[in-house]
Amino acid sequence: MSEKYFLGCMTQQGFSTEFGRLMEEKDRFTYILKGGAGTGKSSLMKRIANEFEKSGHVVRFYCSSDPESLDAVLIEEMGVLIVDGTSPHVFDPVYPAVSQRIVDLGQFWDAEKLMMNKDDIIEVTDKNKSLLARAKRFTTALSNVCGDSFSCSRGCIDEEKLDAFLMRFYKKILPRKGSGTGRKDIRQLSALTEYGCLTHTETIDCYIEKYLLHDDDFACAHLICEKTAAEAVRRGFDVILSPCHGLNNTAYEHLLIPELGLALLSSTPLNKLVPENCAKINLSRFYDRSAIARYRGRLKMNRLTMESLAEEVYETIKSAKAVHDDIEKYYISAMDFDGLDKLAEKLISEIKHR
Repeated sequence: MSEKYFLGCMTQQGFSTEFGRLMEEKDRFTYILKGGAGTGKSSLMKRIANEFEKSGHVVRFYCSSDPESLDAVLIEEMGVLIVDGTSPHVFDPVYPAVSQRIVDLGQFWDAEKLMMNKDDIIEVTDKNKSLLARAKRFTTALSNVCGDSFSCSRGCIDEEKLDAFLMRFYKKILPRKGSGTGRKDIRQLSALTEYGCLTHTETIDCYIEKYLLHDDDFACAHLICEKTAAEAVRRGFDVILSPCHGLNNTAYEHLLIPELGLALLSSTPLNKLVPENCAKINLSRFYDRSAIARYRGRLKMNRLTMESLAEEVYETIKSAKAVHDDIEKYYISAMDFDGLDKLAEKLISEIKHR
């Protein structure tokens, strides 16, 4: 069994991830991989994930800038994490040797060969940084527009009507007592990528009972996810909340309750999610019609602006990825992958004996 998420995403404050919270838990051991682009970090993690998935539960965390590349792996039964600790998500040991250890993949590159291409490597690296900075600016603009729609619609919700619905909804979906600890995890299920706003639907497919919250303006779907999560936690269920990339990760768009096989999934102007076998909840009934009517023109303009800004984000991420591929070529040509294979075998053996 496996789950898939994104490690995090680019926001107006820079790269945002909640992964550090997993590393801080003292019952886990983390291998922090260091090394440049193309040094085999993702390939190493894929190999380890494939090995342990044969007999256990593996959680894969992918890169939003390159959705085919792994940024981290969690092997739950072993209590082991493996994570890419290089920019933009820099991780370092908090409790060196006893809870975290750095694994240097740079030991397998030919430094002299890389020095022969020094100027070219610096040039493409700086170009990649420039494109990522541009993507951040467009992401910031997009978040501001989404945030404006959220603020407008948030003030138009009939909370008394919504709360009355939720009390009935809880009786339908939540047993009195869960078998967990009321733990709340934050994991990124949807993110802006070079291919558009992607959602890891493979993870969703593992859930039996699914509800679709279609919300063009974000606010009501967020409230339902937030309030349902709080009630589930109060009853002792462990939950997974997924933040909305378009809202700078300040609001939620998906809620998963693994013990119940239950998922609440938002469909927004960004993710345009249309999952199969979902019961649909009509959210328009929770908005005060006269109140929302005052913002109709503004909200419509925001949706059009979101679409154009999102396209700029996707295209800029795509351009940055193409340049990143150029960086990787230099390091791949200078790597001793036989040595990397031996390291992979050593790490797999070490994890099995932990």
